[in-house]
Amino acid sequence: MGVPGLWDIIHVVGTSTAIGKLAVLDGFQHNVSNRRGYRIGIDASIWLHHASFCQGGENPGLRLLFFRVLSLLHWPILPLFMFDGRARPKTKRGSKLGKSGSHALAKDFKTMLSLMGVEWREAAGEAEAELAQLNRYASLDAVMTDDVDAFLFGAQTVIKNTGINLSGNKSKPALDKNGKPSKHHVWVYTADAMQSHPGVCLTRGGLILFALLNGGDYHTGVDKIGKVIAHGLARCGFGDSLLTAYQNRNNQDIRPFLPQWRAEMMQELRTNSKGFLPHICASTSLPDTFPDMDALKNYVEPAVFATQARRGGGSVRDARSFNIAALAAFCEEKFGEWGYRDVIIKRFRTLVWPSAVMHLLRHSTLDRDEKPTRNGVRPPPVGTPTSLVQKYLGGPVSIQPTNAIADAFVNRGTVRPAVQPVDDTCPLGLKIVRTRQHVSTDEMLEYLVAFSPTQFVDLANLGIKGFRGAAPTNDSEELDETGNVKVGARSTGKLPPPPRSAVQLWVPSVVLAEVYPGLEEEFRNRPTRAPRRAPQATQ
Repeated sequence: MGVPGLWDIIHVVGTSTAIGKLAVLDGFQHNVSNRRGYRIGIDASIWLHHASFCQGGENPGLRLLFFRVLSLLHWPILPLFMFDGRARPKTKRGSKLGKSGSHALAKDFKTMLSLMGVEWREAAGEAEAELAQLNRYASLDAVMTDDVDAFLFGAQTVIKNTGINLSGNKSKPALDKNGKPSKHHVWVYTADAMQSHPGVCLTRGGLILFALLNGGDYHTGVDKIGKVIAHGLARCGFGDSLLTAYQNRNNQDIRPFLPQWRAEMMQELRTNSKGFLPHICASTSLPDTFPDMDALKNYVEPAVFATQARRGGGSVRDARSFNIAALAAFCEEKFGEWGYRDVIIKRFRTLVWPSAVMHLLRHSTLDRDEKPTRNGVRPPPVGTPTSLVQKYLGGPVSIQPTNAIADAFVNRGTVRPAVQPVDDTCPLGLKIVRTRQHVSTDEMLEYLVAFSPTQFVDLANLGIKGFRGAAPTNDSEELDETGNVKVGARSTGKLPPPPRSAVQLWVPSVVLAEVYPGLEEEFRNRPTRAPRRAPQATQ
């Protein structure tokens, strides 16, 4: 996938970063997006590929996607999932590609994303090219992908997919500050770092030349030129001159340029005058057909909706509702092994409630941001009243897929509305229990917050029909990050906590301060217990 050997060359410029801290500081606090979230574009085909290897239970691949999306939404992250479009190249690496959208999980995945308030789009051609252009024009903060081609398409910031067990991460896992592999950390690469690092020195033109020489998705490369020689020639600037000539071909014919350009590269292979090659390569030659113009076009001018003048849908739209009721209905229908009322509520306690709380806190902050400032003073915090819960976590009990196109042109069928409003007699009642600065978030200050999930439970119950009957009596196992029972895990025999009992979760301090600044002061001024005296020795 992508360009063989290129990740190995650029890995030195990557930084291992806690994804939570990245989302909170760059997304929520600095608020470049004006949506209080870090905008990440994700190539859906790669996630679908990962899901195809899952086994065990009903819909194991969809269950993995469910877990992975929720793990992102635990933070102030605005994902945009991009699916391949109809104008993508017909072949890659000599193999014909299937019809766009043909993956068996695609339809259910889109439905699930819509219920979580996550936007998805269909690209004009390749998803990674569309995302790269959106990132290039600052409609996205980063592209999350395993495919290094994103940089060749023009991406400025790329985050490798999370997961210690992914094949691309096993040999070089992201590390925490203690140097230990961490599922909470990701590798972050930037185009600026690749260009400025003295051992890499690769521009976009250099990256494209590397792929044309060493081989990539659209071309097998040149005989006797591997990644080391390709890197050396790319550092000499030949890729930049090729890219400039190609982009100016409408004003100046590129054909006279190419023979002279090839001759200069051949001269460099014979002399190594710039010193970037490992040795003189006098026997290496470039064919007269180099570069393959179709491959060059696929990298420089891929089929995309996004351009500098027309942003191809623009920034993430940030759908309002994280629909708890419809999501519960979806889980009941799709996940047979835990599609029972009691089990869904129990699973939602640890899987869904943290993401729902973050969605609510972020939108509470946005509501405050949108109110006018008077005399330089911001309006008071909005908090999390029942009306806000209904607005951002409620919604019709429907599991029909939606996106911008579907909303306008597709008959979504009969929608069963929520039959009652959220009960306002049991507010969330957030309270700080303690603080931490943990290695999993690069020691970002967090508060352990307790709250009442009653309103969430009521919303979930609205969506559950109970058609599967009574739940199994042995559903007390611990699940891994794919939704399977952990290997070797034993049932503790303890009863799960009552569904409406207080839930505790870690919330970044800067997020909580925007919604409930008084909680911090209350926590700091809390009475402290006197230290216990050591018992006196008896005579």
